[in-house]
Amino acid sequence: MVFLVGLIGLMLVGKICAFLGNNYDKILNIKLMHSTPPNLKEKIRREIINLIENENVDTFWVGEIGGYEIDAYDVVLDVRKEHPQIWIYLVVSKINDMHKKGVRDYRLIEKFRDFDDFILPPKCEFGYKKLCLVYRNRYIAENADFIISYNKYKGKAYEFCKIAKRRGAKVIELSTDKE
Repeated sequence: MVFLVGLIGLMLVGKICAFLGNNYDKILNIKLMHSTPPNLKEKIRREIINLIENENVDTFWVGEIGGYEIDAYDVVLDVRKEHPQIWIYLVVSKINDMHKKGVRDYRLIEKFRDFDDFILPPKCEFGYKKLCLVYRNRYIAENADFIISYNKYKGKAYEFCKIAKRRGAKVIELSTDKE
């Protein structure tokens, strides 16, 4: 169990599932059109429903950096229609709009899609953008009970999944060599 403090105050949450994976929108630093790998959203949905129904997961940590995170967020929002009891937290690596304006107004985060609250992990508030993503992913690896991952390439997300496994989290890998 983890205690979270955010917009809605101190809250005790149950089992947590998060998402880590490759940004398949970029290959070799070349921005590509967003294209979801075939059947990936269906695989994510199947795993989310399994975790809700069989592992008592009630909290999902989502992000919006890259194709995989956006796809996972889409699926969590869709599953919530059938399972309204789940909680959705947006895990933020950097609140750029706040820094540009020089304002520490957390209401600016509300421009994102539907979520119950947000988490700004330690060290993310004032750090360098790429380093903040590392801090965010480390926070996820150290605190989530389950991670649904898509790591077709052995990058930083893959390394954070290894950290999560070492601490006892269950990592569900969705990529296969057959894709």
